[in-house]
Formats: sequence, C-alpha cells, structure tokens
Amino acid sequence: MAWLGLDQGQQLSWDSPSNHTLDGGRILRWAPFRHEGSALADIVVHAPDPLDRSLQWSTNVTYVVTTSANGSQHRQVNIRVGTEGGAPNGAPPPVRPPRLLSELDAAFTLVSNDGPLQRTPTQLEAGTLDAFVRFVLCDPARTMPVLLLTELPDGGFVMPPEQFAAEMFGLGLCFQLRHSDTFALSDAVGGHARSVFLGSARAYLPGFSLESDPFQHPLVLARALALPGERRRLVQRLAEVSVARPFSDPAICDTLRDLRSAAYSMRPDASEALAAAESGVEMDKGQMIALVRQLEEAVRAAEGELSRTRERLVESRQHLEAEKASARALRTTLAAHKERQPIAKPASDAPQSVLEAVERAQALYSDALRILPSAYASSKESEFPDPDTAWSYLKALGEVGRRRQDRALGRPLGEVFADLGVDYSPGPSDPTRKTPYLFREGDREVECADQLRKGSNPVTCLRIYFASTEDGGFVIGHVGRQIDVLGK
Repeated sequence: MAWLGLDQGQQLSWDSPSNHTLDGGRILRWAPFRHEGSALADIVVHAPDPLDRSLQWSTNVTYVVTTSANGSQHRQVNIRVGTEGGAPNGAPPPVRPPRLLSELDAAFTLVSNDGPLQRTPTQLEAGTLDAFVRFVLCDPARTMPVLLLTELPDGGFVMPPEQFAAEMFGLGLCFQLRHSDTFALSDAVGGHARSVFLGSARAYLPGFSLESDPFQHPLVLARALALPGERRRLVQRLAEVSVARPFSDPAICDTLRDLRSAAYSMRPDASEALAAAESGVEMDKGQMIALVRQLEEAVRAAEGELSRTRERLVESRQHLEAEKASARALRTTLAAHKERQPIAKPASDAPQSVLEAVERAQALYSDALRILPSAYASSKESEFPDPDTAWSYLKALGEVGRRRQDRALGRPLGEVFADLGVDYSPGPSDPTRKTPYLFREGDREVECADQLRKGSNPVTCLRIYFASTEDGGFVIGHVGRQIDVLGK
C-alpha cells in the first residue's frame, strides 16, 4: 500500500478486481484471485515520466501463493519494469533499482535464480577464487551479472562497498576482493585482460568464460568509479542485460489466470438486468446500480486479462526474435572465424549439433587443435544427444592444448582433465596391440588412441579420440560413437 500510494478510499480487495487513478497521473490495475489454497494477484501500474511526458513507465507485478501437501505456503513476487515511447532524440531515462524491491527488502530475504540479493558484498578469499571462477563466473546457467569491487593498493575502497551494492541492488550479485588477492584472480581468469584490480570494479555478464572478449564485460577503473555519472552508465548497461534475462512466472500462474477468467466471466452483469427486463420483473434503482457496477467490474477484469494476454504475446514475439538473432549471430561468427575476419563478439550460445561443436572448435582453437577429416565425418553421423557437452569437452581439449603449448601445464593429463570434469582415458601402451585408432591425414595414417568419454551406450555415447602433437597441441581423429576395439 505504501509503494502504490493509495489513500483510505482506494482499498484493494481480494474479492474483486479494480482500477484506480493515483497521484501524478498513474493508473493502477488490480486483478486478484484465490482458489483452494492458491492465490494470484496481477498488479500493473502505468505512469508518465515526470520529465518527459511522452515516455511511459510500466511496472508489472505478479504475486503468487502456493500451498504444498504438508500445508506450508510458498510466496513469490516477480517484478518487471519497462518503458514505452519517449522523444526520439531524448536522453535515455534514468535507471535505478525498482522502489518495490527496497520496500520488500526491508521485510523479506529476496532471492534470485542465482542467489540472494545482498546490500553488503560477499568477501572473497584467495583459497576459493578458483572455485568462484569455475562455478560462479563461468557457470553457463548464470542469469545475473556478477559485480566485483576490488580494494585499493593502500587499503580501503574508492567508495564504501555497501554504497556500491545499494546502487546496484537487484541488477547483479556483489562481491569484494582484497588487493593482495587480485593476483590470484588474474591467474584464475587467464590473465589481466579479464581480471579486475587496483580499486576498480568489473561486471562479469552472463555467458562469461575464460575465452570471452574482455571488452564485453564492463570494467570501471578506480578514478571513474568515484564519479556518479560513470556508475550510472554501468547501471544502464546492467539494466540492458536484465531485459534479456530468462524470466517467467511459475507454471501455476497460467492455470490460476485461466480459472480467474472463468470466475470473472460468471460474475453477475447487465445480462441479468436484460433478462429481468424481458421477463417484466421490476427492478429498483439500487438493484440497477449494483448490476451496473458489477458490469463495470467485469469489463475492467476482461480488459485486464486482454492486456495481460497482449503483453504475453509481445514477450513471446520478443523471445522468438531474440532466438532468431542469436542463431544468426552464431552463423555470422563461425563464418567470420573461418574466413579469419575480425568480429566484435565471440560465439557464446550452445551448438545445435556435434558437427557444429567440432566446427566451432576448429574456428576458435585452430592454434591448439588439428581436426582430421575423419572427425568431421564421424561427428556428422553422431547420435550423441547433447551437443553442448560435446562443445564443452572440445573446449577443454583446446584450453589444455594451449596450456601445454605454453609449457604451463605441470601435471599429468589425467589430473588436469579430472579437474575440468572430463573423463579421460589414455590409449594402450602395448606396441604389439592392434589398434583401430588409425585415421588418415592426406597420404599417411595418424594414431589417435587417447580418449575423452561421455556415456556408456556404444552408439549414442561421445568418444573423442586424439593424440599429442610435437608442439604440445592435439590432433583429433574421431568425434562420435565408440569405435570397436580389435583383439591381438
């Protein structure tokens, strides 16, 4: 109620929907529903921007309550904030955390898909940085930016960490790091280009990996971090990322909305008045007023449901266009790599086939991997159902190859691949054993007996047969089903 700014005469009731005109030209639409221990309320607020009247802000809130079999209740609130219109050449609207978040944060623990939202950044320790990089920064399922604020060399921060976290609240997960530990961070992320240090702050956006373009993950230097304008630009960038964040209401919401529509449609309306008039039944003024009011409520409820359906249709179309754009970007990226043309952003979305994973490995790791024609042929025939895992295995092979070329490995291959979560099996060491792991390269045969393995079904599993090259990289002879082993 405090957030909406309702007065005493504008109460919200769980028994009926309503529309309200609020101060500042805001319009509130309220559509509640309760059914057998579950509850749903859609709240939509439209408001003109105070500086640019052609710009309209909209806040869509979905509140849903579900009851489990043991009687415990689960409450979830989804908040979407967006704009429409605005002057074509006008300044972009200011971006700040939705005020409703601050209201709720005072009484509840707010949790995103990636963890709790905190006003005090989490302190990172040197001993956990490798795990932090591997399981947080490089998590392919991460949907929120990770914001990392570092300490100045002489101690202290450019701005209090709590102030930094408050300004970014709801737009990312905040962490802080001591200056002495920034060197370990640089090692963990593969170099200074993707690191952050000397009092600076960095936003690691979703999709980050150890081969990401560092310019795609905003770095704010210490001297700029002290300027409010620079921090506002960072907030603006994070808001742009949040628009593309996967976001959906719980599945029960659609069911409750359908039940709500049915319940609203059965409310008494003017059709009863018409039926009464046709039958000659007299109706007094009070009855007519009540029926008209019920009709108005039913119309508003129908308008609310229609508006919500339109919004869902627009969201679906936007999601479809985003998927099409992602596919086009991947094809363009791969083509640019093949032609050795510069590109602005590396491929980051999942491959659609094992063959595409092999093509991507050739494009991005041609310095460390030599892929034979037989590998392309086998990957094209592969029935392995998870191309993304095939890509992660090939990516691990490429990264290990590069480290071997740089003489930076220092451990047996088995241990290195185990740390990467990849099942590795060295080839047979008996030179008298007949091997099926021979693959043609021009006019000669190459033995690729080492394996990376995933799955146990000989037909639908993944087997990558490879061998070391003289420069420390790898040559790949087969990517696909398991090859039958011959006896002596």
